[in-house]
Formats: sequence, structure tokens, C-alpha cells
Amino acid sequence: MSRTGAWRLLRTAAPRRALVTGVLLATAGEVGGAALLGVSGWFLTTCAVVTLRADTTWSWMYPSGAVRTLALARTGLRYLERLVNHRTLLTASVELRSRLSRGAARLPTRELRGLRDGALLARLTTDVETVAGLPPNVLAPLAAAVTTACLVEILLLWAMPLLGVAELAVWAAGLACARRSHRLARARQATATEARTALRTVLLGSRAAFEELRCLDAVPQARRASVTAMTAVESAEWAAARAERLGRLALRLLGALGQATVLGTALSTAPAQPIAVVVGEVLLVAAGWELLDGMPRLLRHLAEAGDAAGRLAPLAAAEERPAGPQRPAARSVETRGLPLPGSSTCLSLTLKGPGLVLVTGPNGSGKSTLLGQLAGRLPAPAGTILLDGTPVRELSARTVAETVTLVEADDWLADATVAANLRQAAPSADTAALRRALEVVALPALPLDTPVGPGGRLLSQGQRRRLATARAVLRRPAVLLLDEPTAGLDRPTAEALLAALPRALPDTAVVIALQEQHLDLLDRTPTAVVPLGLAAVHRAPHP
Repeated sequence: MSRTGAWRLLRTAAPRRALVTGVLLATAGEVGGAALLGVSGWFLTTCAVVTLRADTTWSWMYPSGAVRTLALARTGLRYLERLVNHRTLLTASVELRSRLSRGAARLPTRELRGLRDGALLARLTTDVETVAGLPPNVLAPLAAAVTTACLVEILLLWAMPLLGVAELAVWAAGLACARRSHRLARARQATATEARTALRTVLLGSRAAFEELRCLDAVPQARRASVTAMTAVESAEWAAARAERLGRLALRLLGALGQATVLGTALSTAPAQPIAVVVGEVLLVAAGWELLDGMPRLLRHLAEAGDAAGRLAPLAAAEERPAGPQRPAARSVETRGLPLPGSSTCLSLTLKGPGLVLVTGPNGSGKSTLLGQLAGRLPAPAGTILLDGTPVRELSARTVAETVTLVEADDWLADATVAANLRQAAPSADTAALRRALEVVALPALPLDTPVGPGGRLLSQGQRRRLATARAVLRRPAVLLLDEPTAGLDRPTAEALLAALPRALPDTAVVIALQEQHLDLLDRTPTAVVPLGLAAVHRAPHP
């Protein structure tokens, strides 16, 4: 979405009357500030001239009153402008976040999957604030700067056409300089962003593989790669900052040139223009250039808003779609000719009501991929996975989540207590219900107020898996997908978990991915077995 898209998104969230009021107040305040500067310069210079001439007939009452009036008016207008524009910012932020949150719920699961790891939160906070900040950060200052510059130019043309034309040329050069420096800074910032991404990849990769690097004595090489990436980031950021500094310096030099042009041209016609008028004209030009000096900042805010609107475009488009009639939660998942990972065969199966389906195969055979496709999180061929006859890829994430729950091998846990993590699935569940869910996964002795730490690091791997499974049990989904829930568990605990799940969810179709050596943990015969991989050999579990 372009900058035009950012304005369009803002207009749908901010009241138009508030936008116009904020612009008018900002414009009036800046025009009053420029007039104050010009009148003050003229007044002080005139007072000095009158004093030198010992002119006792000149009255300073009316000019001093005008200065005081302009000063009070400028202060009041700027205060009112801040109130109006910041209220507009808050109103637009609340409205945009509400709308875009609804849009996120209507996204298909495959699109919502790409917004994990904080990306969706960043869209709804930072990007929304950037777009909502257009009125105070761009719209009001830009309108004020353009209006003030136009009025100053009109006064200069009226006072002396040659002076107005010369100043117009300098202003045009200033705008061209601001635009060029903005483009150069944007290019440097894009390079810096790419360098930061590369640095993040190096650091995260080194951290994840630190034990292997240490065993292979490759830590020095990883350190050198990190230092190289950091150097690239620093160089790119320095180049971007240098481009911005040079742009501001060029604008200030052009501003000084404009003031010198006005001063020199006006003084050359001193008999026609009193010295006090010349000083007033110079200060008027200074007021105009003070506003135009902020043009690089305005262009940067505008570009950032355009980028933010582009990232928000999928959420906005999803929110604008018709919601459609309210439909009950689906009760079945059907596969029609779904190609199995690592195999030339296809899967046709209906998951409905009570039942147990096993997905077997060695590591890397595609068990997690198959479960991700059944949950709509990973792409699958069109028409191969359906919920109550409707393709999963056409349904919103909320609709799919009401039917299918997937517990991944390393599912996410909040940095909170055990009870808080469980209540993510059932906010109104009482303590007894939470306890029953923990008993299902063989964690009856785990206190509900136990902190789990970031990502569940304060728990063992087996406890993390079982806590995520207990959270899924509280949802009571129509279809429950479990990716190797017994990994890291001793045999009695694994057998207790697999035996308790069907009893706790008597109306749920349970799909469990297990390695072949764990099939004998089951105390019941599955309704179907899906072997994956060339090395997968089906062994019927003991009844």
C-alpha cells in the first residue's frame, strides 16, 4: 500500500472534522508565529531608528499591542492544535486496532501463520501508531509550512517582484534538495535494514548452534562472522545518518542564502523601503525557512506511514470483506487425495467423532508437516483438506481454530503461571477444571501458581509438552492433533497420558504422530494408521 493508501486508511478511522480542525489550528498558529517574528523585527528596528532620531511623536502602543496579541494567539493556537491532533491520534489508533484485529481473525490460517513471532503485535501497535500519527506528525506541519511559505512569498512579490522571484527560486531549490536527500537516506536505510536482518540471522543461528560450534571449535569463526555483520550494520547506519545530516545542512545553507538574497535586494532599494521593513521581510523569510527546515522529517514520517500501511493492507482488506452468515463450528475434517510427505501415495480420510488415528514414521518423514496441513497452518493442494465440505484455505483462522487444535512438538507457552497458560484456552475455567486437565496429562502435582518462564524454560521438556496438551484438552475441539506428545516421557507417564486422552475427550477425533518404537504404548487399537516415509513399517499395536 502506498502513501495514498496510508491516507485512505487514516480517513476511515479519524473523524474528518477533527482532521480539518487540527490542520486549521496548526496553520493559524504557524502563520501567527511568522507574523509575530516579522512584526517584532519591524517594531524593534523602528524603535531603534526613532530613538536615534529623537522622534517623540511616534507611538509604540499599537505595535507593542500587536506583538503581545500575536504572541498570545500563537501560544493558544498551538496548544489547541496539540489537543485536537493528539485526540485524533488516540481515536484513530483505537479504531484502527479494533478493525484490524477483526481483520486478523478473518485471515486464512496460512496467512495468519506468517504473522507469528510478534509480527502481528507489531502491526497492531507500531504500524498503527505510525499511520495514526499522520495528523500531528505530517498533515498539520505540512499544511502550516506550505501556507506560511505561500503567504510570505505573496508578501514579497507584492513588496518587490524581483525579490519574490529570487526567493521563489531559492525555495524551489530547497524543496528539490530535501527530496533528493530523502531518497538518498531511504536507500541507505534500506541497506541498514538488510544488514540488521543479516546480523539477526547470524546471531540467532550462532546461539541455536552454540553447543555444536563449541564442540567443533568453531566459536572463533562464528564470532568473526558476527563482528563482520555488526560492522556492516554500523557502516550502513552511519551512511544513512550522514545522508540525513547533509540534507539538513544543505537546507540551512539555502535558508541563509534566501535571507541574504532578501537582505541584499531590499537594501539595494533602501530609499523605496525603510530599513525596518527590510528587517521585517528578512525575519518573515526566516520564519518560512524554519518550517521548511523540517521537511526531511516530514518526508521520513510520510514514508514510514506508507510502509506501515503496506504491512497493514492484508488486515485491512480482510476486515473489509463481508463477514458472511454465522455458521456453527465444523465437526469433521476430510482429506481428499492429499499427497503424503515423502511418499507417492495420497491420503483420503474423514476425521469425525470419537476415534484415534496414528501417523507413524521415522524422524524427518513428514509427520509434523502432515499435521500442519490438517490444521491449515501449512499449504496443501487446493481441495485436498475440507472442514464440513469447505476447503480449509477458504476459511478464516477463527473458523478453523474452533474445529481443529494442533499441539506442536515445541508449542508456545506464555511467560506466566501454569494457570494463566491453561486459561488461554478456557478463560472462565475454575480451579477444579484446571486440575482435571492436568490430571489427564499426568501432571496432578504441578501447582497452578508455578511460573513457567519465557517459552516455558523453567519446566522440563516433558512438562512443557504436557502443559500444552492440557491446554488443548480444555478447548475440547472436534479434532485434536498431537505431534509426538510422548517425547521425553518415561514409559508409565506416556502410557497414562495416551490412555487418559480418549476418556477426557469422548467426542473428539484424536490424531497422534508417533515414532514406530512408541506404538506399543497404546492400550487401544487405532481406527486408522497413516505410515510415512520409505522406512515406515506398520506394526499393529497391542490391544
